[in-house]
Amino acid sequence: MGRKKKFNQQDVLTAIGETFITYGYEGTSLDDLVKATGLLRGSLYSTFGSKRGMFVAVLKQNIEVKANFNTTLNLIIIALMELTAHDLEINQLVSEWLTTQTSTNLPTLIGEAVLMKGCVPYGK
Repeated sequence: MGRKKKFNQQDVLTAIGETFITYGYEGTSLDDLVKATGLLRGSLYSTFGSKRGMFVAVLKQNIEVKANFNTTLNLIIIALMELTAHDLEINQLVSEWLTTQTSTNLPTLIGEAVLMKGCVPYGK
């Protein structure tokens, strides 16, 4: 019989999200996620299935609970830049989030964020 989870999933999702925001999706390694969460690889994989599963869980959680707008926007930017072109589920999550936004300056915010990500190198 497997051991029970002994961690706060919300805290783990927050740490995972911060790591993706810092390094981008492609720039984030499993070692980065292990270090950020303090969990073992096996715990992360058994809970989320994969790195992609971790990103989807963080994105969904931020969208569903209407978390901090800047955090959600940063995750949306990462998804737009790195994932939506080849991942239908993430594409749909981003599309649905975009249709719920009422801010008239959202295109400007997205454009500025993309430009900043392009100028500031990802990585460690």
